Amino acid sequence: MKVYKTEKRFDKLTGKETVPAKVFSHQICDFTGEKIGEYENPNAYDIDFCDNDPCFGDSKGETWIYDYLKENPELKNNYIDYRWELFATGNYKFKMEDDYKEVFQELIEAALKELDEIYSLDHLLRWSRGRMLENVIKNKKYKITDFVK
Repeated sequence: MKVYKTEKRFDKLTGKETVPAKVFSHQICDFTGEKIGEYENPNAYDIDFCDNDPCFGDSKGETWIYDYLKENPELKNNYIDYRWELFATGNYKFKMEDDYKEVFQELIEAALKELDEIYSLDHLLRWSRGRMLENVIKNKKYKITDFVK
């Protein structure tokens, strides 16, 4: 998952500070939430939802977002749909362990403990991202706005 940071911007002619911009900072694993280093080679999965909306925010790993947004009314923004921004992206990254093993097996084991069934790859990947985001946001490792450009 991509993480963004806010950078100051300056006018080229006057040198005065202008509107800050969100820029790419780094990526984190969609299962562990750990930072993926610049020289690490994560496994990537791309899911194309073909312009279908599979009710982003409504699957088992994603429903926490509704309560979180109710608890944090300052995040209500007419321009940002956090459900769409966090869960509709089709690119998933998974960190490799030090022994070059993928965390995918751990992901499946964790999912089987919580989910009644895994009916598709996108269902599994969205569940993983949802649980990871819930963990890193509620533990204040990241802010929800760090994931929105």
